[in-house]
Amino acid sequence: MARARIRREWLQKNLTTITPITAAIVLMIALRALNPFFLATYESVVTLIYGMSWFLIAACGLTFVILMGSFDFSIPSVLKLSAMLCGVFYPQVGFAVIPLAIMVSLLFGFINGVLLAKFSIPSFMTTLATSFVAEGLAQIISGGYTRILSDPSFTAISITFIPAKFGLPSIFYWAIALWAVGIIVTLITPFGRAVYGIGGNLTGARLAGINITKVRILVFMLSAFFASIAGILYAAQIQGAHMQIGVLDTIPLFASVVVGGTALSGGTGGIHRTLLGVIIIRWLDSGMSMIGVDYNVRMIVFGAIAIIMTIATIDRRRIKIMK
Repeated sequence: MARARIRREWLQKNLTTITPITAAIVLMIALRALNPFFLATYESVVTLIYGMSWFLIAACGLTFVILMGSFDFSIPSVLKLSAMLCGVFYPQVGFAVIPLAIMVSLLFGFINGVLLAKFSIPSFMTTLATSFVAEGLAQIISGGYTRILSDPSFTAISITFIPAKFGLPSIFYWAIALWAVGIIVTLITPFGRAVYGIGGNLTGARLAGINITKVRILVFMLSAFFASIAGILYAAQIQGAHMQIGVLDTIPLFASVVVGGTALSGGTGGIHRTLLGVIIIRWLDSGMSMIGVDYNVRMIVFGAIAIIMTIATIDRRRIKIMK
């Protein structure tokens, strides 16, 4: 009986690690069975990496917010706005558009954080509202038109292959570097421990002397920063910007984070797990696309996955209300 209890406790403790790893292995086998050419060539691997890299950066920013027990629905819109700022203003100001896009995005993150921390407005409401503002700004500055970015100096930040022969695009290295920075921040620094503390037990974090207001604002600014970098790199990758960027990416982003093992109730999981979640979701998306599954059906699948993983990982004692 003691062994059974120990085994059960071990399984419960490691469920969020075992599940995504098992899912990745099963998914890989299934996709190769359905299509033997899946990831069978260098070109197919590069294509998948292009689709995963900017997505991983955005998902890392979202993970910060979810770890804190909050939500950020503005990420796809902020990502789009950053890409559109590059598309519209790069021809006039050159690389100065990059700090401009980042500062505009940080302003959105600051507003989201202040509305939650100072005015106690639930984050799902504030970020939904600011997402519409970002969408509107992107529409206004672009006039609704697609913008072309053909300058090799700009596109090189995402599409330079390292090494030049049979290497990987530079956007991949940006993504891995930012993912690694996110891991260091969350697992090693006092700020990271504060994020976990707020997500795990808000009252306990307050009693421990954590500056809740400061941490919340910084977390949303970090989320916006990651979204901005993702948008800039994506604009360089596709050599332009258009109004469809980020559309319907909210569900896959949330699915990636929870599939990786970060609970929506906060305080559990981490950016170190998000990479695996992104791999699973992008593999699944690529595989379903290859066999001709309709995009709307894929969205249903991602939503169902997010619900299942949320039920499996959420701590119902800590999510009495939406934060």
